[in-house]
Amino acid sequence: MKKLTAVAAALAVLLALLAGCAKKTETAEDGSAADEMRVTFFDVGKGDCILIEKDGAFVLIDAGYADTSDDVIAFLKERGVETLDEMIVTHYDKDHVGGASAVAEAFGVTQLLLPAYAGSSKHYTALMKTVVERNLTYRQVTEDVSFTLAGIEFTVFASPVEYLAGDGEEEGNDNDVSLVVSAVYGEDSYLFAGDIEKAGISAYLAAGHGTFDVLKMPHHGGKEKNTDDLLANVSPQIAVITDSADEPAEDAVLALLAQAGAETYRTAERGTVVITGSGTGTYSVA
Repeated sequence: MKKLTAVAAALAVLLALLAGCAKKTETAEDGSAADEMRVTFFDVGKGDCILIEKDGAFVLIDAGYADTSDDVIAFLKERGVETLDEMIVTHYDKDHVGGASAVAEAFGVTQLLLPAYAGSSKHYTALMKTVVERNLTYRQVTEDVSFTLAGIEFTVFASPVEYLAGDGEEEGNDNDVSLVVSAVYGEDSYLFAGDIEKAGISAYLAAGHGTFDVLKMPHHGGKEKNTDDLLANVSPQIAVITDSADEPAEDAVLALLAQAGAETYRTAERGTVVITGSGTGTYSVA
């Protein structure tokens, strides 16, 4: 019995040491306590739809596709959403703005934040029609916008990249003028990088916004020449990639993330990803 007790004690010490060396993340069942910040990265295929919630406050970054909006609306209702406090559309590609009109129609939005250019797609037109019909308050982000909800400090970074319009349904270089959003709650910090590509990444890095624990990778895990610079600058513990089985993240990006030591979660593999934290710099991923 003494030998077993000694072994058990040794194992306990070893586990304690390993816990002390581990990353500040842990896998948990879905769900969050009242004081927790909860971030849901919806599986909408290769597209973005991200819900941030805490203490009855709700912020939606992008809205996925038009044909995934019913699923998003159903989920938001399950989460108790009646009105979105903020909706941020990073840019007007269909995989980001496609579901925005339906979501805004279903719930209303206290404030809608938009990039500083007029889109040309039918999805942009539908959204602006809903804005007029619902008399929604909206703002084009021409300079950085900050606001606080339920103790979470949000900053929406305006893009300094000049917008070059495309033809017809094409939105030109709109990926590079994507709005980038940060959310900080206590010691928890998130950066949502939209679809910024080489020029957008360079502009973001030049602004010097510092490090963040969780990074929503730009452009669904696409590789740019300065992706490694972005990772070195942000230094994420956790990376989330909103890709799909048909259009997966690039292997080169996955290799860079592994080299950086970031825990990587892909919607192509995991489905919807939920990260929760209570402001202590410790995260649970479901």
